[in-house]
Parts: sequence; C-alpha cells; structure tokens
Amino acid sequence: MKNWIPKNKTVRLAVVAVLLSVIIYFSALFMVFGETKKLENLYNDSESQSYKEEKLSTIKSIVETNKEIIQKLRDFFIQKGDEVKFIKQIEETARASGVESSIDSINIKTGQGGSPSKEDVAVRMKMGGSWGNTLSFIDKLEKLPFGVSINRVNLDATTAGQWSGSVEFIIFREK
Repeated sequence: MKNWIPKNKTVRLAVVAVLLSVIIYFSALFMVFGETKKLENLYNDSESQSYKEEKLSTIKSIVETNKEIIQKLRDFFIQKGDEVKFIKQIEETARASGVESSIDSINIKTGQGGSPSKEDVAVRMKMGGSWGNTLSFIDKLEKLPFGVSINRVNLDATTAGQWSGSVEFIIFREK
C-alpha cells in the first residue's frame, strides 16, 4: 500500500515545479499587461494627435469661411495707435454735417466690462450748429463702422436756430 504514496523527493520536486510555473505565469502576465498598457498609450497619443490635427483643420476652415465677418469684427475695435485717425474721422463727420466741433477731453478706461483685451476710450466733444445738422452729426456718429456708444448729449439753444452743447461717447479699443 505504500507504493501509491510518492516519495518525499518527488513531492518537493512537484511543488517546486508548480511554484516555478506560477511565478513564470504571473511574471509573463505582468509583462503582457505592461506591453498592452504601452500599446494603449501609443494608440491614445496617436488618436489625440489626429484629433488635434482634425480640429485645427476645422478651425482653419471656419476662419477661412468667415474671413469677412472676422475682419468686420476686428474693424469694430479701434486698433492701438489708430486713435488719431479715428478722431480725424469724427471731426470730418462733424464738418460734413455742418457742425462746428472740438474735442474737450479723452479718457482711457481700462478693463471695463471684464474684458482683458479691450479698453474704453471716453470722449467728450463740444459742438454747435443748427438743430438738423447737430442731430445729423449724432446720427452719423452712431453709424460709424467702429464701436461707438453715445452716453450723453447736452444741447442748449444759444440763438434762434443755433444749438450748442456737448456729446459724450465711448470708443471701443483693443489693448
């Protein structure tokens, strides 16, 4: 009956073989998981790069399609350094309307409206002329192709048919 019980040496050898097999299995399993993770990362990086390229291409296409609208928006804001040109345009508009004008003050208000990319330039202008010419000037001032917001108009009749006063408005300017 003792023949079916393996000898102590055989059991030890079998246990060592099983343990060695388990260690080799788990080592190989961890190596496979590591390589799989590397492949997943490479795939995600390549997918991310192709996504970025596709998104960039889409943005370029949108910019190209809306080039005129974007230019109108850029022209809405006075560019830094173009203030003198803009003021000359206002004075020319006043002359064309038949209104005498002079700029009383110019103040720059930084950071209005929470936008870090624009400034408001507050302008106070004295003017005088007939009622129709004065209103025509204010109307043309509002319709300039720039960002102009009229805050206050103050007019008084000085003589019959002649009005004088001031107009305060804001010009939107990029920083």
